[in-house]
Amino acid sequence: MTTETILHLSADQLAVAQKKIADISYAIGAVLGLIKEGRDIQLELATDCVKVAEFNLAGLCRTIGVETVSSKEREQHCADLRAANMRIRDLETQLGNTVPREAIQNAIKNIAQHLKRWWNRDGLGYVHDLEFGAYGVCHGKFSFRLNGGFPILDPDMPASDKRNDASRMDRLRERGFEIVQDDREWAIADSDASRAALIELFAKNIPSARVFMIENVNRWRADGFILTAAEVYIQKIDEILALPIPKPDDHHDHQKHSSTDSRHS
Repeated sequence: MTTETILHLSADQLAVAQKKIADISYAIGAVLGLIKEGRDIQLELATDCVKVAEFNLAGLCRTIGVETVSSKEREQHCADLRAANMRIRDLETQLGNTVPREAIQNAIKNIAQHLKRWWNRDGLGYVHDLEFGAYGVCHGKFSFRLNGGFPILDPDMPASDKRNDASRMDRLRERGFEIVQDDREWAIADSDASRAALIELFAKNIPSARVFMIENVNRWRADGFILTAAEVYIQKIDEILALPIPKPDDHHDHQKHSSTDSRHS
């Protein structure tokens, strides 16, 4: 024969319990009324009603001393989560203490070079002031130097040089950039299309990147502005190493083949 536990509630507990039950009934009743009427229910309203009922149900359980399975599970989940976070921090600390400083320095250097080569793949320019924060966030300034940032071909090959520049500008236009000539140099016009293309370029290749600031200057002898640099934060540096970059000898081979073709023509 089992002995059932009896709940003995004080006058205060009874008053609180009745208030909680009334609030639960009101919240659930609001949703029930709409359901009975067959009306459409706003998600925000339904969510608020359920949250109010859930909050008061938890309060009712505490007041009368009833321990629910859901509350146990929530407490256990929070405890497990805290323990997991502690293990992760401990592991990160151990890894940080065991990796040689030279290896860390070389890894940062490789990441920086990889990012710079990706940005200069189509001659967009240079990457300045790269910083790696305590939480693994990378911050840098990406400049737009369409002429200065791309390797110059042999000066005795003006036709090839011109074709290469035209092809490069076409690729940038295909990406959505508005290309103009400013004081005899190629530049990216500051327009809605160019800004959207810039943001899309980072979003497509580095999903965790956020364009924080875009800089511009007035055009020479023309109305409007051109883009000069973008300040960018990258949350996940592992995405940098996945960026497509040209092989180190791509430009050298291109020049060599162009020179050979010109001699045979």
